[in-house]
Amino acid sequence: MFDFSLNNQAILTKHIIGAEKIPLLIIDNFANSVTDLVEFAGDGSAFRADKNNFYPGKRKLMPSEYGEQICRQYLPLFHSFFGSSQTSVAKTVISALAVADTPVTQLRPMQMLPHIDTPQSNQFAVVHYLCNEDHGGTSFYRHKETGYQTITQDRLYYYANQVKKEAMANQIHKTPKYMHGSDKLFEQLYSVEARMNRAIIYPSNLLHSGNVNAALGLSSVPQKGRLTIGSFILLE
Repeated sequence: MFDFSLNNQAILTKHIIGAEKIPLLIIDNFANSVTDLVEFAGDGSAFRADKNNFYPGKRKLMPSEYGEQICRQYLPLFHSFFGSSQTSVAKTVISALAVADTPVTQLRPMQMLPHIDTPQSNQFAVVHYLCNEDHGGTSFYRHKETGYQTITQDRLYYYANQVKKEAMANQIHKTPKYMHGSDKLFEQLYSVEARMNRAIIYPSNLLHSGNVNAALGLSSVPQKGRLTIGSFILLE
């Protein structure tokens, strides 16, 4: 029997990012048993890649109870800190273990840039690190040309066209790499280090990118690679 329970005495740190003042929550000692979570990941053979998803690696679904606990335990903070007081229900869209193992040479252009998960304003991402800082945390960005930090439905069409033009003009496909720091197109506004049993929560329409450390070899073995649990929480 695995223990998927969350720690109700976790350490919370609140941040506000950039000119758009986007809230970010950092939670240390997130779960009660990291050992059980890593053990549940197994040897990686149950992880699967999804060509329809831009995540640079493979995933394995978590039991529903894990995401349900996030919804129950953190709903008050979604209301008070993230400004979602008009919502009454939190639902898990997906919660899955993930290991980043796509070689740099196989990255698609969209995987080399900061991204959003959805333009919806009522969805939040939860990234739970089950690896140490060497594997890289998560950074948040502003698109220089538009000044956007968040990509809402109203901004999506113009932003997508603009970034496509810039990516082509800069021929990013010729020098594939994981995103790290600022570049010609994006300014890095804030970066969170990975830490075993640390989690972060942020709006899913905030531009972000994993600081994937390819120099470590991008192992597909969960215990050796950049292992995280990614969850999407929808507030209604």
